[in-house]
Amino acid sequence: MSKPNIVLLHGFLGAASDWQPLSDLLPEINCVALDLPGHGNAQNQQLRHMADFPVWLQQQLTLRDIRQYHLLGYSLGGRLALQFAATHPAGLQSLLLENAHPGLNSPAERQNRAKADAQWARRFYREALPDVLADWYQQPVFSDLSPQERTLLIAERSQNTGRSLARMLCRCSLARQADYQGWIKTTSLPMLYLCGEQDLKFRTVGEQLAATNPQLQLTCLAGGHNLHRATPDSMAAVIRQWLNAFTF
Repeated sequence: MSKPNIVLLHGFLGAASDWQPLSDLLPEINCVALDLPGHGNAQNQQLRHMADFPVWLQQQLTLRDIRQYHLLGYSLGGRLALQFAATHPAGLQSLLLENAHPGLNSPAERQNRAKADAQWARRFYREALPDVLADWYQQPVFSDLSPQERTLLIAERSQNTGRSLARMLCRCSLARQADYQGWIKTTSLPMLYLCGEQDLKFRTVGEQLAATNPQLQLTCLAGGHNLHRATPDSMAAVIRQWLNAFTF
């Protein structure tokens, strides 16, 4: 019997290698971690628009001859995974979202988010990356990080290219993303939403989504925004249990 496939999409500033600790805990699953455009080994790849992502991901799946698969995305990767799933791609068996936003439904929220992302993008484009990252990781969503973890992340993420990140941030801003809350209410695609108990923003998002769609399973784990980094053992246990429910 062949291993099930799970395709892994990292968050903004991340890389495919972020998933290695989790992948190591799931030897019975074929974990396929990708570098998103503008990141890691795909720094020279760019999306002209966020809407181009489904074509990009389908090309990656075709190159790897992946026909049946589950899709897990974290934060930005989760938003892109959600966008991809909404195109009803052949072979997608389930969608797993880790602290990912489904989209804004208020024009005022979109305007505020666009302004904020544009300010960050200008900084990523113009300033030394370690300086920008030092401020980036002071945002409330990263409040669970210890000073040592924050320092380590700044060192790791400084391997990126500021200008590539700036383009990705602008083109895939939450302000430009469609609102998928309506799609989540009606889709029959099995969905698992993973949130951190200390990540109050996305824990609330997960609870709201679960309240509107009984197909969506909500699981909260001890930790903050980046669960697969902080608690790979717990994540692996949840993913194993989730995939065991499918017949291969």
